[in-house]
Amino acid sequence: MQYLNKNLTVIVLAILGLGLVSIFTFGGFKNNFTGKSLAATVVAANLSSATNFSVLAALSTSSAASGTTTSGDLGLSPGLAVSRTGTWTVGGTEYFGPSSAAFNAQADALIAFNNLVSETPDGVWASASPTPGVWNIATDTTFAGPTLTLTGSPTDVWVFQIGNDMTFTGSVVLAGGAQACNVFWEVGRDATIGAGSSFVGTLIASRDITLASGATVNGRLISLNSSITATGAAHTISGPGTCVAAPTTETINVTKVVTGGTKAVADFHLFVNGSPVTSGAVNSFNAPATYTVTETPSLNYTATFSGSCPGGVINLTLGNPVLCTITNTYTAPAPIPSPSGGGGGGPLISTPVPPLISVLKIPTPLSLPQGPGLVTYDYTVLNVGTVAMNNVKVTDDKCSNVSFIGGDTNGDSKLDINEIWKYHCVTTLTQTTTNTVTATGVANGITAVDTAEATVVVGVPLVPPLIHVVKVPNVFVLPAGGGAVTYMYTVTNPGTVPLSNVSITDDKCTGLPGRVTGHPGDLNKNNLLESNESWSFTCQTYLTQTTTNIGTADGSANGMTAVDHSLATVVVAVPGLPKTGFPPEEKNESFKNFLKTFGISY
Repeated sequence: MQYLNKNLTVIVLAILGLGLVSIFTFGGFKNNFTGKSLAATVVAANLSSATNFSVLAALSTSSAASGTTTSGDLGLSPGLAVSRTGTWTVGGTEYFGPSSAAFNAQADALIAFNNLVSETPDGVWASASPTPGVWNIATDTTFAGPTLTLTGSPTDVWVFQIGNDMTFTGSVVLAGGAQACNVFWEVGRDATIGAGSSFVGTLIASRDITLASGATVNGRLISLNSSITATGAAHTISGPGTCVAAPTTETINVTKVVTGGTKAVADFHLFVNGSPVTSGAVNSFNAPATYTVTETPSLNYTATFSGSCPGGVINLTLGNPVLCTITNTYTAPAPIPSPSGGGGGGPLISTPVPPLISVLKIPTPLSLPQGPGLVTYDYTVLNVGTVAMNNVKVTDDKCSNVSFIGGDTNGDSKLDINEIWKYHCVTTLTQTTTNTVTATGVANGITAVDTAEATVVVGVPLVPPLIHVVKVPNVFVLPAGGGAVTYMYTVTNPGTVPLSNVSITDDKCTGLPGRVTGHPGDLNKNNLLESNESWSFTCQTYLTQTTTNIGTADGSANGMTAVDHSLATVVVAVPGLPKTGFPPEEKNESFKNFLKTFGISY
């Protein structure tokens, strides 16, 4: 509708009974849940002289004898001082009448209201934890609580467009840095804040606003055409004030030290909250915040943390740069006796070392609760073996345009052990989809394979889980006759919901002594795999022939199960055969059948 821009004319219409009713009709909605920083800029600018008002109405303001306390100004226009009744404790200044500052504030509030009306909605408001964005209900609405949770950054914005009347009972909770100054409510007719409620944001209503007994507001109440009434027990209206600046940054330096064994610093991939960092490099991160330092596993090396990162956890604060040192100490493994009492010992001459590759896939977003939309898949590919790989390929069975982003630091087209290669792919999903990415790389004539699965839920407000496992054997080549092998599994949660019932199985390392054991890494001892934890498992066995085995990790959350596989090959030397190191055909059927499920020929 076309809103009038003169408050006095609006009041005359209201008195005549014509009123002003906002009717919202939207033909569809978008599925990009990124918030609207532009909305924050426009609305904040158009509030202008209304910014300092905690209470601003057209006709009257009324408070019960128990009293209402405001932190900012109180104003009426064209209403006069006589229309401010009841007990008020005003932290700012009071303004009354058409010639006061309240008149200009009403005009600016009307501009802000119309800007809120014009915002294109991201969808229908139907969630108690809506993502940043513009959410719309074209008719009357009642929120009965108990809690509306707004989780976002200090710059994220929420706009709630209510076409007719709104009744809100419950609490608005801000999380993750979200600020009250970035929450806006545009109500086409009357608004009621229920008894005992804790409300947040700037509420601009076309008509009456009622604040029921004991309700509190971290924000502003603005009635463009009518009155504001506070009833019952005492109230507090503490205007949101101005937005504070987004957190600034502080530095973290993660330094790796390796003691003993044959590994070097470059053999360990380091991460801060999942983002790769280089040993000894200084990186800036938002502060204040909490970060977790992790690394890719290396069997027989024990990591200890020193400096300002006990247990790998950093509480980063402004003005306090962090030096975190990870020392990896090698401990020789105890030998496992041969089941037959014999052992290997044959020559390793000309035996190829097999490669080992790992791929991690993360979709954004994990859920499209409002229906079909775009999803971006980010893939991270690591070389967790000991030899560089060429001919690296990444394919996804449900996303056809996988693009290489970067990571080949020396430009040799080989995935070296100290490199992290990044890929991504964008597609539109119309239904809940589970897809599989396959990464392959070749070294010494042997192909390394790894897969990763992810599910994106469409049309349901449900967040699916993710899980990731990396498996590394302590040896890649055994002498003729075989020998002992210990596999180390590192399981992480790259998703957003904790995982329960986490388990590891291996198709070639089962039973005694080949039993998967663990798990250190459950930092809070709640038996849930959190996103900041890294759980470790081991399995010992004895191999007498070249073997490719498959480790499988799974975990549950929100009624769904996440699964990930990790494949590794250990070569047993076979003197005299021209293709030493390749898995014998008759012994490798399970591996080939597994790959066939992903359309891979081996």
